[in-house]
Amino acid sequence: MAKVITRPQRFTPEEWRLASKVKHKNSERDRSVTEKLILENDRLDQEGRGTVDRTLADVNKKLDQRLDHIKNWKGELEVKRTDIVKEVDATEVYLVRLQKGLQSLQDNLHIAQTSLANREKRFDIDLVHDDVQKNLIMEVTAVQGAIALLTRTIEQTQEQLRTLDNLNLYLS
Repeated sequence: MAKVITRPQRFTPEEWRLASKVKHKNSERDRSVTEKLILENDRLDQEGRGTVDRTLADVNKKLDQRLDHIKNWKGELEVKRTDIVKEVDATEVYLVRLQKGLQSLQDNLHIAQTSLANREKRFDIDLVHDDVQKNLIMEVTAVQGAIALLTRTIEQTQEQLRTLDNLNLYLS
């Protein structure tokens, strides 16, 4: 299809003035709306900045509090760690004393058992079950009980040392 070429429409000066006034009023209205939008945007920007500033101050305050808590906890851990090191040292000294006591009891047991064995080597009428024999048997029994008790105590002390060492490593 062929296009028909038409001439542009011509307006009168009165129509042109009227159209210009309408465009001018529309432009003024748009400018007014734009100014209101700018003012609203400025208000929202200030409001947002205020909220951000308050939130930032709150977060900084909470971070400072958290840092203080962490410093306090670190100090408490250092105190606990120092206490554990002291406890380990004291327990090691205690363990050495227990081991020396056990060795001493084992020596006493050996002496009492040797004495009983020597008494068993006697002949005839000299094989008597007297108070000395009874006391030696009681001593052997008592020393064996004390050795068993000290052995359990040493095992418990070694376990306590192992636990304290693990705790000390954990706190390091």
